[in-house]
Amino acid sequence: MSKVNVQEKPTSALAFEEAHEAVIKIKTLKPLLSPKEEESLAILMDKELMNHLHKSLKEARAGDIEPLENILK
Repeated sequence: MSKVNVQEKPTSALAFEEAHEAVIKIKTLKPLLSPKEEESLAILMDKELMNHLHKSLKEARAGDIEPLENILK
């Protein structure tokens, strides 16, 4: 399966065609997926969640983190 950047908007006919093919593959393979694989796929397809994850990872790489002890207080 090829990587898809969730932050890019399709701007060309080729991008639209690739997205369409990806949807067809997912629909075809979905009955073969385990519940864990379905959950992973749902997370990867959740644009808002993936944007939050990318932002959090970027902040962590920059050292902008809050210790877990402070969060759990």
